[in-house]
Amino acid sequence: MCVRTANANAGLVSGIICVTGGGQHMALDELLTGYGGRAFPLPKIAGEFRGKGGLIVCGDAACVWDDLERFGARQNAGQGSVAKDGWHTMTVNKLVEVFPGRIHHAYSNQPHLLNKFIEARRCEYRQEFGGPEHTHSCNEGAKWRWPWGGQGTSGLGAVLVGLGLGYDQVVLCGLPLDNGPHNGEPHWRKCHFEKSEAAGPKGIVNGENSHWKRARELAFEGKVRSMSGRTAEWLGRP
Repeated sequence: MCVRTANANAGLVSGIICVTGGGQHMALDELLTGYGGRAFPLPKIAGEFRGKGGLIVCGDAACVWDDLERFGARQNAGQGSVAKDGWHTMTVNKLVEVFPGRIHHAYSNQPHLLNKFIEARRCEYRQEFGGPEHTHSCNEGAKWRWPWGGQGTSGLGAVLVGLGLGYDQVVLCGLPLDNGPHNGEPHWRKCHFEKSEAAGPKGIVNGENSHWKRARELAFEGKVRSMSGRTAEWLGRP
């Protein structure tokens, strides 16, 4: 199977990723990156999770826990945790600090901050579930570096990594990309995802971000869904 990726003008990867040879090998036919004009291959981990279920990408918006519960990832045993049979998890940015469950992957566009978030992970979670098994970024500083440019927020980079790893399905929880609070902020705190960081076309409020739109059309292949917000409107719900 071949997956066409978004083009370099969007700061993403241009080319075709082909999954062959038992579903564990991934090769990139053509790689261009709009991030500093540098090109480098996919990391060795690419394709290693094909056939191993789906991936829940967990952002740090205030709705993340409600999204996870509605998706069936609430576990009541013990003190309570997050897990869903057949699904791996990836945290985005600061959520790694307080995520009460096994973390297969952690992603951020800013790996120097991601490493600090991991150091700040609560001791009870570290003792019960451990830390993230793999860290990823589009910049140097994580265990695995991926050749995207970082546009469209860390959430989009996390989704592209999930697809690059080979997961057949990706579901977003806590990634509405609206102006609601995130990072543990109070409910009256607003952000700027609809106006700047993940805005639509210039002058259109609540429009679809051009980077997400291009990635959806060229890379997602209907594999990506979201539980809430604007991303649910763009991608549909699972």
